[in-house]
Amino acid sequence: MSPEVAGVCHFLPKVGGVFLQWPVVEHPPQTPTRLGPYEVVDRIAVGGMAEVFRAKEARAVGEPRLVCIKRMLPHVAAEADGLAMFEEEARLAARVNHPNVVELLGVGTAEQPYLALEYVPGCDLWRLTRWLVREGQLLGIGTSIFTIREMLAGLQAVHDAKGDDGEPLEIVHRDVSPSNILLSVHGEVKLGDFGIAQARVQSLAGVSNRAKGKLGYLAPEQVGGGEMGPATDVFAASVIAAELLTGRPLFTGASELAILLAIRDASIQPVRDSDLPEELQAVLARGLARDPADRFPSAHALSTALEPFQFGVVRDLQTQLATLVQKASGFDVDQQRTPALDVHMPDPRSLPTPTTMDLPPEFYVVTTREGSSIGTFIFAQLVEAITTGKVGPDDLVSTGSGPPQTVRALQPLLQHLPMSSMSPVTQDARIAGEPDARRNLAGGGIVRAIAESALRGDSGLWLCEHEGVRKEIYVAGGEPEFVTSNVASEMLGEYLVRHSVIARGELDMALAVLPRHDGRLGDTLVALGLIQPVDLFQHIARQVRERMLDLFVWQHGTAELYRDVPPPPRGFPLGLDVWDVLDEGIGKRLRAGLEERRFRTHMLDSLERMRQLPSFVDEMHLPPDLSRLLDLVLVPSPLPSVVEAFETQKDPGKGYRVVLLALALELVQWA
Repeated sequence: MSPEVAGVCHFLPKVGGVFLQWPVVEHPPQTPTRLGPYEVVDRIAVGGMAEVFRAKEARAVGEPRLVCIKRMLPHVAAEADGLAMFEEEARLAARVNHPNVVELLGVGTAEQPYLALEYVPGCDLWRLTRWLVREGQLLGIGTSIFTIREMLAGLQAVHDAKGDDGEPLEIVHRDVSPSNILLSVHGEVKLGDFGIAQARVQSLAGVSNRAKGKLGYLAPEQVGGGEMGPATDVFAASVIAAELLTGRPLFTGASELAILLAIRDASIQPVRDSDLPEELQAVLARGLARDPADRFPSAHALSTALEPFQFGVVRDLQTQLATLVQKASGFDVDQQRTPALDVHMPDPRSLPTPTTMDLPPEFYVVTTREGSSIGTFIFAQLVEAITTGKVGPDDLVSTGSGPPQTVRALQPLLQHLPMSSMSPVTQDARIAGEPDARRNLAGGGIVRAIAESALRGDSGLWLCEHEGVRKEIYVAGGEPEFVTSNVASEMLGEYLVRHSVIARGELDMALAVLPRHDGRLGDTLVALGLIQPVDLFQHIARQVRERMLDLFVWQHGTAELYRDVPPPPRGFPLGLDVWDVLDEGIGKRLRAGLEERRFRTHMLDSLERMRQLPSFVDEMHLPPDLSRLLDLVLVPSPLPSVVEAFETQKDPGKGYRVVLLALALELVQWA
């Protein structure tokens, strides 16, 4: 595909810096001769949402000018969300007029809605960087920073755009990526494609706020489903700058989920390992900060910070860029055009999908070491039996094609074992010895267990058990990192079906082909196109969080802490704030009516601070809410006044949750 036209590269799905090429269709749709007032020259590409044409626009004086026509495909135009997104793209693009932003020239309808856009002869930044790699060349620090600063000038114009009333629209582009940075053969740099851009105040109610964009250029808040703002685009621009300057991808991994984890944690080791000047590394690190509040406040601020490293005269840098673009795009100087490549990329939904009929299941016979039969399973059933503890690490598995082997000796099965079953410290109660701490979960004991562990900065494993249900919470420095469960309904597939993310039949299909993807359901679902990586990432985070929050409403059971038990080599790190989890868990107890009795029975109206705080409490490490509470009860205080001090219109129950947390930690007592 020739991505020299604004908006084209948006249509190529991109994973981890690599474009996925769909099969070429033998009989693509016929190219129209005219679209409204525009005479079509040729078609450049067809994607999952639109087809893109190069066209001529007649003018009253002089030669016709080349334009780019982006026309929505019929199946997208028939969908309310697709049409709304297309209309929003036109609305927002029309509000930005800047030399570093692709210009919207017009909007029309020719069977389907279309946009007329500025034609940019050349290529996009993605194609240029790939050409440089093939040729063994580097863009150089000066030219790289010139390119980024030109793009940042356009990005600032996007963020500064105003509506008819003169008020800022607060547009967030949300897809700042190399394929949306257009480079002309004259050395111009233009930011294109408002296909998923979004203003804070939407004129169209149906536009989704779901995280979208090229996978390797998402910001942590996009990955986590948080609020997006200009800092989101600043992060993406900083990723591009880091990759141009280091010559390598910033966020990589063996799977889409691994890439998303690296983004969520803002893991920027390639920058720190580079030969770039420390001062330049510091600029990139700030632009790539995990917390949006720690980044540069604007695209302009990032550009200003990069300016001292833009070595060379601007005109010379632009000429250098122009020369490289001409070579990378195969620009024909005589014809003044870049060759088109007519490639049709069908909607992924139109591609054939594997079915369980294609894969007859292989049966696994499982016995104990003593030879007692446990059962015969297909792969998906065996995974569930291992996860829920019905099949243990030393049970023998036979497929009929070789001698029986233990579960722990088979890598596709080993990864599904509960981690506690892999440690001699915890796998058998008879040899485990005494735990480092034990809590009764009746009466909300989990609150005391997790909060005290957070204040101590414990690292290790909390084993929580009740009537055969077993959950494992791995903590590091007091923060929960992993949560496992032996409850079948809490497995990923069941969670996704229960929340209507996938259908039961789709789960069955994924389970049937699970062995082809190393037994990893998430990777299987993504490979089958049943869920997008970012959506899967966010659902897994919520699923694991729910596993932990479920403990807060247990009315019986025990929690035992084994310090220094290492975290599992696999799993999904939560990246949670322990105090947020505690706050949500206590709220869940209140909603379930498990804490009302405490307030009704005591009938007390005051709290007093204890004469001495527990030994494990360091006031310097208390969360702000608990520190504030201690200040409020330096003298006995009526409970209603204490609660009222924390309540807001958005969160009227905050005060009760803070009081309950303080009571659990014995920071306060009833007067």
